[in-house]
Amino acid sequence: MTALSRLSYIQQICCSTDWLKIMAVDEEASSTASPGVVASFCMSLDGFVARPDDSVGPLFDWYQAGDVEVPMIGYPMTFRVAPASAEYLTAFLDSVRHSAFVCGRRVFDHTHGWGGRPPGGGAAFVVTHRPPPSGWAADHLAPFAFCPDIESAIEQAKAAGDGTVGVSGPAIAQQCWNLGLLDEVRIDLVPVLLGEGVRYFENLGSARGFLERVEVVAGEGVTHLRYRVHR
Repeated sequence: MTALSRLSYIQQICCSTDWLKIMAVDEEASSTASPGVVASFCMSLDGFVARPDDSVGPLFDWYQAGDVEVPMIGYPMTFRVAPASAEYLTAFLDSVRHSAFVCGRRVFDHTHGWGGRPPGGGAAFVVTHRPPPSGWAADHLAPFAFCPDIESAIEQAKAAGDGTVGVSGPAIAQQCWNLGLLDEVRIDLVPVLLGEGVRYFENLGSARGFLERVEVVAGEGVTHLRYRVHR
């Protein structure tokens, strides 16, 4: 499972940008807000979510580093994590239980459409100008709609579920940030340095925003960070 295939997966690297400020607020009050459009990634300390070949190396080790089982929603996979991570991960998966999903064509092709079972088990929208792949079974393609731009994909995804949308792939998350569409940013920060690869924060242009700290959870081999985005 690569970084591109996680449901859909923003702090250390943010601190180095002079146009982004992080505000600490009342966590209990903020945690009740509807997630909206959510980007969530595992990230190394130097800001990468994958190696140049899209492999994740040690970034996903914490998913099998504990004894508490957490089943993935809508996908035949079970995580085994430490207790603190289990509580955080369970709450996150519950929050997106009735969500829809948006990804780019690179993610879709890389995962082979998740075998016709996109993460979350709901509707999925692929941002692409290319037609659906030929030769795939109809039931394999059934969960997916193909959209020409990110705005229409997000709009349709909100209408398809409970208004919560998970975005997959750094490029899609970056476009959502630049267009003011991103409501929540999550990072599973892993204490490793990859040195090179695919960055979470890149090509962000001049879009400005403030990150409101909602939650920080120290797990085993990972620190979970959750922020609300304010414009």
